[in-house]
Amino acid sequence: SLNYEEKKESPSALKHLFCGGVAGSVAKTVTAPLSRLTILYQVHSLVTTKENRPRFAMTYNGGIKKIIERGGILSLWKGNLPSVLHRFPFSAINFYVYENMLIFLNERRISNRNTVGGDNRNINDDDDPSTIVRMISGAVAGCTGCVACYPLDLVRTRLTTELPGKEHYKGTIDAFRKIIQSEGLGGLYAGLGPTLFVAVPNFAISYTVYGTLKEYVLDDDLFYNLRKVDVESGEESLGFQLSLLCGAASGTLSTLV
Repeated sequence: SLNYEEKKESPSALKHLFCGGVAGSVAKTVTAPLSRLTILYQVHSLVTTKENRPRFAMTYNGGIKKIIERGGILSLWKGNLPSVLHRFPFSAINFYVYENMLIFLNERRISNRNTVGGDNRNINDDDDPSTIVRMISGAVAGCTGCVACYPLDLVRTRLTTELPGKEHYKGTIDAFRKIIQSEGLGGLYAGLGPTLFVAVPNFAISYTVYGTLKEYVLDDDLFYNLRKVDVESGEESLGFQLSLLCGAASGTLSTLV
């Protein structure tokens, strides 16, 4: 509920980014087994044929068991280190760019509106960011974070998809070294194009849906008992449950799309 000037000058911005990085890293580590299983299913055609598919895995539980049988329990977290290393700078860049783009575009929108309409604002006019402002800000943030941190994402994927007994890389640093030696610096950005086709709409939709849902639950009396109220200022914010629900809804929709 802070206005944009207060947000820009808030000394807790770095703390929030740090906490977000820690939270993202913990979440990545906890869900690493499912993340690796997802990637293996995505590259399934590269590691087996349709005729031999039943020998790979036909169910999620079967896939987890196969991974453990072939590489041990720790192989469920293979490639998690670069994933965690990727999360900190990615989250920082993403949130920083999003917040600043949101402020910049919304101030331009308000300025243009006032220039056209003069001082006579319509009673329904709202200084909150519009849907298109959120969407553009999310797209720019996703694109910037993705380009800046893509090499770590590439290394994570390559380490995750290596088959037991046929490893080409000894670890994160070795992967960086071998990729640069054999493919050049451009090799660190192999597949960036298709990744941007995922990241840009993903973050555009995610930020837009989250922001819209946040406004809705803060305005609707139906969610009054779930909202968090600051004792001193009386300002309302999303509580744990509402944050979880809004985040889950926006993340699910953006990922499905």
